[in-house]
Amino acid sequence: MEPELEVRKRLDKTSSHTHEIRNKGLIPAVVYGKNIGAMAIEVDAKELQKILAEAGSNALISMKINENGKTKKHKVLVKAVQRDPLRRVLVHADFHQISLKDRIHTTVPVVLNGTAPGVVMGGVLTPLLRRVEVECLPTQIPDAITVDISGLEVGDVISVADLVLPPDVRINEDLHAAVVTVAAPGREPVETVAEPDEEKAEPAGAGEEESSK
Repeated sequence: MEPELEVRKRLDKTSSHTHEIRNKGLIPAVVYGKNIGAMAIEVDAKELQKILAEAGSNALISMKINENGKTKKHKVLVKAVQRDPLRRVLVHADFHQISLKDRIHTTVPVVLNGTAPGVVMGGVLTPLLRRVEVECLPTQIPDAITVDISGLEVGDVISVADLVLPPDVRINEDLHAAVVTVAAPGREPVETVAEPDEEKAEPAGAGEEESSK
């Protein structure tokens, strides 16, 4: 069952009001979408953090927006979050309102599984691509793409083309890009492709670079 998040439309966008709602445990946020435009909202920081911790960064959320005493429901994904650089608490969030019938683009982490024989022999395991962009329906977003490294010998490389994807999930990366390699002992691995840019703000719980607001 998808998590629910009750929010309220934010009419006052002044800095004094932002300070006031943060003192109440709320944070300013924005939800974007073709059926909603760009709406400023107020979100309970603890409730959002709980969702991110339990359901992950790509959790499909049922958002209930209270506006003038009326409640409207929308399916949303967390686009990005910002945290205080010192206290690490949430200070802002962006949401994307989506349709369950439309395919979307999002990034998911790459998880290495197993022990590479090449590492046992002294090789150096080097992950080169920690997140990949995929295209799928909102209900089919994988938690992660798991890569079996139990067959990697020294000098072996696993590329994007070797990744095993769930049904109906398409990857939007260079198929020749290296995901992980085992380099010979004492030899620096050559990165054949730069890791994709991560969002400046952390999509919830995804471990990406964070910024404060």
